[in-house]
Amino acid sequence: MSKGYLIYAVDEPYISKAQTLKKSIKHHTNDNVTIISDNFPYGDITKEYSKNTFTSNLLNFWQIYWATPYDETIVLDADMLFLNDYSYWWDYLSKFDLLFPDTIINYKQETIKHEQYDKILTSHEIRPAYEKMFYFKKGDKALEFFNMLSQIMQNFISISINIYPNKRPTSLRTSHIFPACIKMLGIQDTVYDKNNVFKYIDMKLSCLNANVRNWGEELDYWGDMTNFYIENFNQYYPLHYRNAEIHTL
Repeated sequence: MSKGYLIYAVDEPYISKAQTLKKSIKHHTNDNVTIISDNFPYGDITKEYSKNTFTSNLLNFWQIYWATPYDETIVLDADMLFLNDYSYWWDYLSKFDLLFPDTIINYKQETIKHEQYDKILTSHEIRPAYEKMFYFKKGDKALEFFNMLSQIMQNFISISINIYPNKRPTSLRTSHIFPACIKMLGIQDTVYDKNNVFKYIDMKLSCLNANVRNWGEELDYWGDMTNFYIENFNQYYPLHYRNAEIHTL
């Protein structure tokens, strides 16, 4: 079965970040990498599939099931860096149909508590999906998930009233859409990696356990795609650096 990474990049600066992420993956491995975007000027292009033409608007994110050229896909946010060879993941992930990290960590290797991640999710006792990096294998279970994701994304205003009645999201975000989809399908017990093999580092401010407003300016970091440090902590897992400007390295 074909395997590869799919990077989702709407426009700049995310296309440039996606290029850097692809470069970092290729630095460590020969694994396949595809960037999905409407505006990508180089080798990766918008994919076409049987239903429609894929576009990079978030409303169409559910279409990646049909857009990916691979049988097994790891989906990545553009603002990430690969800092090691994670090819060993593929044999492990192939045992599953759909898998999200059960936990993620911050730059100090501290496990991020679910309630730290998002106030809206916490107020409704819904755990995060940690969807900035996830795996799926083409088949009935993944297809069911993406079909449900389609319905949620296209009807999010009405659905969010039921899922998030106490405090509704003010914008369409994957951090609210994915947990809603998992909850509606009732698959919470099967889609999270209980062995904690599959994880990434998230630099979301609420998760850092540090009094900073802009980590890229207030925390010291140095290194390259092979050895990268933040505040003397060597980073091993994929780094979701968010708004920092380290993609220019």
